[in-house]
Amino acid sequence: MDRTGTWLELSVEVDPEAVEAVCEVLSRYGYQGGVVIEEARRPADDGLSLAPDPDRPATLHTYIPHDTHAAQTVRQIEMALNLLGHLRPIGPLRVRALTEEDWGQAWKAYYPILHVGRRLVVVPAWKRFRPSPEQIALRLDPGPAFGTGLHPTTQLCLRALERFLQPGMRVLDLGTGSGILAIAAARLGSGPVLALDSDPVATQAARKNVHRNRLNGRVQVQEGTLEGDLGPFDLILANLLARTIRELAGRLAAALVAGGLLISSGILVEQAGEVEAALREAGLTTLERLQEGDWVALVSLRPGGGG
Repeated sequence: MDRTGTWLELSVEVDPEAVEAVCEVLSRYGYQGGVVIEEARRPADDGLSLAPDPDRPATLHTYIPHDTHAAQTVRQIEMALNLLGHLRPIGPLRVRALTEEDWGQAWKAYYPILHVGRRLVVVPAWKRFRPSPEQIALRLDPGPAFGTGLHPTTQLCLRALERFLQPGMRVLDLGTGSGILAIAAARLGSGPVLALDSDPVATQAARKNVHRNRLNGRVQVQEGTLEGDLGPFDLILANLLARTIRELAGRLAAALVAGGLLISSGILVEQAGEVEAALREAGLTTLERLQEGDWVALVSLRPGGGG
């Protein structure tokens, strides 16, 4: 292993259905838990942009310090990937040494400008882009630990948000990460937005992105969880894990106004039925189920509104 760099980039090509499991492994060891997902891309139907190709492998990247523990960390990751490889196709772990300067730029190479839905364009902050009058640019610098909308779960939320958000809605973005969904809600015309995350690193990144999009007065970023008297909200965004959504179903429903909407994502196709059942038990009605590849987002209503 070359020791000329101060960081190691670890990359592995994985079957699309193994992305979540491999992300979990890499996040245990990567710097600040960061994993960059480089999805295979294909020309989109509009002929102007690229869309995810769910039939081809994705490449995952993470970064670790190139110190005395690096060799052991690499071996531990290889052992975990070898076990997962018995279930789904996973390629060999590739290791590349980087200098401090190279590391600061390397992960940025994997983020394209991404067109989502009819109007939204996710633009990495270091790239130039001039939106048309009809487009809404969301400018983000996630750092190596947070996504910029590339993952299908985030894209599904953005598409649902574009369709279901009404002007003036009070919005909660639970588990905000980079802040992309909170920023999109505000740019689409919502009322006040609360962006909530239990990770202080995430809230720091979200605050910087809110400032970058000049939304300080409209999006409030807080460190915390869905506890206490936060609501009621007209719309809640919950791009989490299926298990977490099931566990929080009652509290999510209680935080909505009558007639309020929940957009939940981070749900694999085979998990969708259990999540729908938990939300239904909490008093929510499924309005729509959106799917991209193996991922599902649910749009749910708390009945009782006048609309």
